[in-house]
Amino acid sequence: MEIHPDIITALVDGTKFLLRIMPVFAAGVFAAHLLENMGRLDGLSRLAGPIMRLGRLSSGCGAGFVTSIISPTAGHAMLADLRREGKLGRRELIVAAIVNNLPGEIATGKSVLPLAVPVLGFFGFAYYGFLLLACTLKALIMLLAGRFFLAPRVISPEYSEIKKRQNWNFGVAAQASIKPSFKSVFKVSKTMIPAAYIVYGLITIGFFDNASGPLSFMTDYLPLNLTVLPVIAARLISPAAAYVVAGGIFTAGTASGPQLVFALFAGAFAATATSLRYLIPYYCGIFGGRDGGAIIVVSLIARIISYGAVLAALAFFIGYKY
Repeated sequence: MEIHPDIITALVDGTKFLLRIMPVFAAGVFAAHLLENMGRLDGLSRLAGPIMRLGRLSSGCGAGFVTSIISPTAGHAMLADLRREGKLGRRELIVAAIVNNLPGEIATGKSVLPLAVPVLGFFGFAYYGFLLLACTLKALIMLLAGRFFLAPRVISPEYSEIKKRQNWNFGVAAQASIKPSFKSVFKVSKTMIPAAYIVYGLITIGFFDNASGPLSFMTDYLPLNLTVLPVIAARLISPAAAYVVAGGIFTAGTASGPQLVFALFAGAFAATATSLRYLIPYYCGIFGGRDGGAIIVVSLIARIISYGAVLAALAFFIGYKY
């Protein structure tokens, strides 16, 4: 039985992608767990005091922020407990919950860099940098809103709610990092491996080229060419799919690194609408329907403003036209 050439092409290209991506991804995950177990991330906790003071947030919110460095979900759960205990008003909860996302968004480097850098090189770092800029701007907007709408708070210099993490030496930390790293890599592999073959199959049959057609109107408003529109179309499905498509375009030489960085960020901005598919169950599940809904609405507004500002700045400085 003869195998269709498109299937062979998809299998070969998908395998090449996985061989290039997965070792780097596994190494990045292990490095992140290693640094965490060695206590190298603890220095971030010192940022909590000034950040909370800027937004006029209570020390309980600071504890949740520091906890979010390790687990954003755990940090949000702490805020939900404070809200149930009557220690947080809705305004402070909204500000704190959105600011709490910053450590988790910084930590997305564990997934963004190991996937974007192997396919885009330096431009993968550049894309992550712009994401961080937008996330930081979003948190700053909320902190300034807190300073304007919330009453002044007395912030405790210590956060006794946070359990001290043990600073292990390299050998002990490395051994302790193996199991959680393996679990993380295995979890990602269950979706990454089939996704790679599916995406390359879709690329082979021209799916993303066809899907990018309805997005062509964006070229009238943004410095984009038609070559990179498949990246935006793929980003609406998943970040991993966008990296795969961007890597293929970059390797083929049909678009430059800056063009692809701009397309990836434009895709991230456009994906604001599709983010509701996980924001609604996540926030409403933790904070309840009323508080969770309020957090979602304000978070989306702050995201549109911050991402839109960075996108506009990129469009101004890149300024390429076709």
